[in-house]
Amino acid sequence: MSNWQNLNHAVSLAPGEVIEIEWQGDDLLLYRTSAGEYRAITAYCPHMGNYIPNGLAPGQSLSRLLQQDELRCPFHGWRFNGEGQCTHIPQGQPVPVAVKQGRAVARCWRVREEKGRIQIAAT
Repeated sequence: MSNWQNLNHAVSLAPGEVIEIEWQGDDLLLYRTSAGEYRAITAYCPHMGNYIPNGLAPGQSLSRLLQQDELRCPFHGWRFNGEGQCTHIPQGQPVPVAVKQGRAVARCWRVREEKGRIQIAAT
């Protein structure tokens, strides 16, 4: 049974939009897919621990991190789906066993929209 909690601030994202939020002490990237579903994933790349938004040039929109409904770390090009699985590693980089096995490597949170409010499942 999930313990859903409302975000403390109103959020309405267009498909393809990405924002940074702080949730229970964790830095997250909250985004909306092209199908209108909300996703939340850690703002730190599990590859080398880089803070993903820092890979953007000053003034660039966080939405540039989203490619085909997946977040792309601009430091080394790894991509992650909404379940935390790494779906792409550029050629020439070693592929960790967990990635080869299809396991989630990036921490994610379940998100839903309920009565016009965004809710995240407490961890």
